[in-house]
Amino acid sequence: MTRIQLLPEDLAHKIAAGEVIERPASVVKELVENSIDAQATNIEIEILDGGKEYIRVSDNGIGIHPDDLEIAFMRHATSKISTVNDLFNVVTLGFRGEALSSIASVSDLTLKTRQHDSPKGYQIRIEDTGQSIIEPVGISPGTTVEVRRLFYNTPARYKFLKTSATERRYIVDFVSNIALAHPHIAFKLVADNKLILQTHGQGELLTTLRAVSNFANVNKMVKLNHQAYFGSILGYLAPPEISRGNRQGQITVLNGRIIKSPLIISAVEKAYQGLLGRRQFPVYVLLISMNPELVDVNVHPTKAEVRFQDEQGVYQEILTACKQGLLSKDLSVSLSEKPKLQVTKQIEQTKLDRQIAVQDLFPWQPATWEKVDALFGLKQPDSVADSVTTKTVEKEEIVVKEEPKPREYVKQLNNPPQNALDIKEGLLTGRIIGQLHQSYILLETANGLWILDQHIVHERILYEELVNSDYQPYIQQILPQTLQFSAKDYQRIIEHLYEFQGLGIDIEPFGGSDFLLRGLPQYLSDKDKFTEADILEILDDIEQNENPREQIAINLACKGAVKAGERLHEAEIRQLLEKLAKTSNPFTCPHGRPIIIKIEEQEILRRFGR
Repeated sequence: MTRIQLLPEDLAHKIAAGEVIERPASVVKELVENSIDAQATNIEIEILDGGKEYIRVSDNGIGIHPDDLEIAFMRHATSKISTVNDLFNVVTLGFRGEALSSIASVSDLTLKTRQHDSPKGYQIRIEDTGQSIIEPVGISPGTTVEVRRLFYNTPARYKFLKTSATERRYIVDFVSNIALAHPHIAFKLVADNKLILQTHGQGELLTTLRAVSNFANVNKMVKLNHQAYFGSILGYLAPPEISRGNRQGQITVLNGRIIKSPLIISAVEKAYQGLLGRRQFPVYVLLISMNPELVDVNVHPTKAEVRFQDEQGVYQEILTACKQGLLSKDLSVSLSEKPKLQVTKQIEQTKLDRQIAVQDLFPWQPATWEKVDALFGLKQPDSVADSVTTKTVEKEEIVVKEEPKPREYVKQLNNPPQNALDIKEGLLTGRIIGQLHQSYILLETANGLWILDQHIVHERILYEELVNSDYQPYIQQILPQTLQFSAKDYQRIIEHLYEFQGLGIDIEPFGGSDFLLRGLPQYLSDKDKFTEADILEILDDIEQNENPREQIAINLACKGAVKAGERLHEAEIRQLLEKLAKTSNPFTCPHGRPIIIKIEEQEILRRFGR
């Protein structure tokens, strides 16, 4: 058996560096946090090749004394704490003294610095051998750190890096968030010689939020200014219509430090309870100031997780602040508008309401008789005829019933009811009577009357076309539409341009973080304006689902389908019926709701006492 031995110092450094430096974004994080701790008011970041080849962070902070340059690169060398008690009163972002040492051990690093009262600056270069060279250099007051060839000496670590675009997105994400955490600091990010993000350090969170997000709806956000027993809670909450399909729009800052706290997330989402649909998450920025003695930030290598001394008290204060903020704004105005991220669900809900109203008027299923009695005082018969409707929709279900999961959609699609042939024959041979409330198709068949929801009919057709096609042709827009995104969402979209093209959505970069929408598939080209929120919803589906085409098809089919209240000519109705007959499942929409309500002739006769 191999004997226990001490690791060589350089190997120990590389192992330790792995805990602090995971990717280029980790380097940027550590260097930017050092700049903030150095009281910088202007920080510039430049990267090449996603930070793999080159990273430069420059600031106008207080600089480093020349006598401290060499010791600054030793492990656990720091100017920020000196005793154990200091750990429980940390007011700086860094305090472990590991950043420069860790970065230098896995890269070629050069640091230039000059203090404000010094006539000249100094440069230190860390050689491959670990030796350092210090020499005078011309530089403005502040510090500049250049990192080249990250992980050049740890190829196993380099192998696990993502594409340059993905690594760049991680960096953009961090810089966007840290800029929000410190609105009084001016940030500038340049990637591959292109300006990606810039804030001006005016101290206004809303101004910084507008610069970082590049989103028109920023002005709709709800301002928070809550005094808590532990300090203050500032920030902005987005109204429900600016929700997201994931938690990427949630930013929590504690004493200037970006953190991930399940406790705080839970409190905020509790405040939004009842305002958001399923799979929707609130968007917010919270800046929390707290006595450092009440929180432990030394529980994770990246200091992203914290432990509160009074978790229940913090939870209650966050919940109260957010609830009061949301109640202070007239959300009824926002909710009555057509939400960009929830338009699909609102349309579906309206359709469910109308469909149930029709079922109440023609209550041919046992479960619905009780509601008819309440409406018309009718007596429930002893028996009723079977219905082809594969699912009974109860009013109570609307509130609590969850949509089936994507795999359940596939199961429905592959296992239609046995009488599918009879249904398809009825669709092809039935006589079109017309529309009911310009929302339902009335069809006379050999066996009675069928009522079809025109939106759900078209939704099923579009869904199967999208699922079964790898590429959707697009129709070029006469006037291309400009879409504005945040810098980090821009990077996300860039990584998935191919998927958007396959969906028939033709977008291309258009300077800054904007895109030009040149074309849409035919089923969307004549609909309402396609928005940034629609793109982000598709993007969330691409990134979060094992089978993104399935979920995207569901959402786009609902958005592109004819809506309730649209007048259809007989030829258009006939075309819908013929296409529905060709689908593999003409019974339910992708969400599992019934397409057809069938009223048998015998049932009609019985209702009239014949």
